[in-house]
Amino acid sequence: MAKPLSSYLVCLAFSLVFNLLLIFKLYVGHGRAYLDGLTRDGNVPVCECHSCYGGPQCSEFLTGCAANADSGDPYFLEPFWMQHASKSALVVAGWHRMSYTFADQSYISAELERHIRKLHAIVGNAVTGGRYIVFGAGSTQLLNAAVHALSSHNSSSFSSPASVVASIPYYNVGS
Repeated sequence: MAKPLSSYLVCLAFSLVFNLLLIFKLYVGHGRAYLDGLTRDGNVPVCECHSCYGGPQCSEFLTGCAANADSGDPYFLEPFWMQHASKSALVVAGWHRMSYTFADQSYISAELERHIRKLHAIVGNAVTGGRYIVFGAGSTQLLNAAVHALSSHNSSSFSSPASVVASIPYYNVGS
């Protein structure tokens, strides 16, 4: 009985060591190799590097790399969320809230807006009273949200939609 159990333990230990070696071979620390991401040779995940890092294992620091204050990635928060993975995990059904608008034709739920205002009041990093809440996943979406929030169909005090001045290349933010 002891012999089969010990052979299973040896196989388990070998498997753990082998998998750890594969993980460390794919990832050095400044990027991630995602199972649903890019692959090399059709099946080996490729390391997707964080900002300012490059190379096949994301180990090469790119000198001359500038911080992007406009749309930088929030990778600095990654260690926190990895530590609290069980508290941050969620599953969203594919059919959940498929429409782009809510029943009142707004693009943000009243509950989300309430929580955003409450969060900023607690943290104290923004004044939200009497202000619009504008959110998006990039600068184009934020511009579109701001134009929509300030346009005439949202306020009776303006006689024409808000003007937008942009240099080429620009994206149409009209409806």
